[in-house]
Parts: sequence; C-alpha cells; structure tokens
Amino acid sequence: MKVALFIDGSYMYNAAKRLGWNVDHRRVIAQFGPADDLYNAFYYAPLTDPDDERQQKFLDALIFMGYTVRSREVHGEPRFEALLATDALTTAPRWDRAIVATGASELAHTFSALRAMGKEIHLLGVPELTDLELRNQADRYLDLREMREALERQSGGRRMYPAIESLPENQEETQPTPARGVFDSLEDEL
Repeated sequence: MKVALFIDGSYMYNAAKRLGWNVDHRRVIAQFGPADDLYNAFYYAPLTDPDDERQQKFLDALIFMGYTVRSREVHGEPRFEALLATDALTTAPRWDRAIVATGASELAHTFSALRAMGKEIHLLGVPELTDLELRNQADRYLDLREMREALERQSGGRRMYPAIESLPENQEETQPTPARGVFDSLEDEL
C-alpha cells in the first residue's frame, strides 16, 4: 500500500507546543512511510523571515530527510490549505493512504473527495486543535498524545556521528558534500 504524508508545519509546531514535546520529523517518516511504501512526504513550512539562516537550515534538513518542502513567506497566520489540497488531489492516483497532519476545516471537502476516489485518509493531530468536521471526514484519527514514544525527538536533539578513524576499514573517507555539510551544521536544530 503506497502512503503519502502531508504535514502542515505550523500545525505540527502548535501541536508540539501544546503537548510539551518536540516531534522528530525523521521518526514521522519512519513511522508512517517506510521506504518501500512511501510515495512522498510533503511538508508545508511558513517562512517568517527568508533571510533567517536557522529557518533555511531547518528546511534543508527536512529535504535531506526525504520531505518535499513547500514553503513561502508569510505575514500573520500561515495558510497552506489550498496548496495541501492541490497536492493531495493531483497526486492521489499515486498513493492509497494519506497521513495528514492538520486541523484546518477548509480541508474537509478535500478529504471527502479523496475518500470518494477510494483513498484512505488518516488524520494526525491533537483533538483541541483539529476541526470536528475534518475529523469526521477522515477514515481514522491518530492522536499525537498517544504517539509520544514513537515520534518524540530524543533529548538534546544532537546527532552523534562516528569519528573518521572509527569507520570500518572497507569504508573509505569521503570528502564532505554540500548536503552533508548542511546536515552536520543542523545538529542543534534537530
């Protein structure tokens, strides 16, 4: 069964803030979209300052993890419903199940249309931030509060990499790539 992920970044940020723990986006992909089953993982990210290096590093890390990042500069409340709906409807022939992290009532009609196409919709979120009609249009509701163990970013957030001298003998030292450099510089961000 092919799976597509649609993650509203501002919704996930607000949900994590309400829950008191941070979501590890790498673990989200691993939990819901194993490599053989994953069609694509879309992440909708608002940019409050396009010159903010930390925001850009975070977006670069998401891309490195395997997300297709849709970002735009926003002033005020970030709204990605139209973009998410368009992506979900245009890619629907390529997946069977969608995991959607959002709470926006504007997507209820999109959910209904996708279900009419025979698609399975799983809504990921927290009840107090999720519109009731949207929840009603989903096949299944996945409560983030119950998924803490599977999705929480581990304390510290820093990744540890083996020293070059500890690599296996058959693995040659390679020159750093631009992607590797970006990822290494994001240890504090993730």
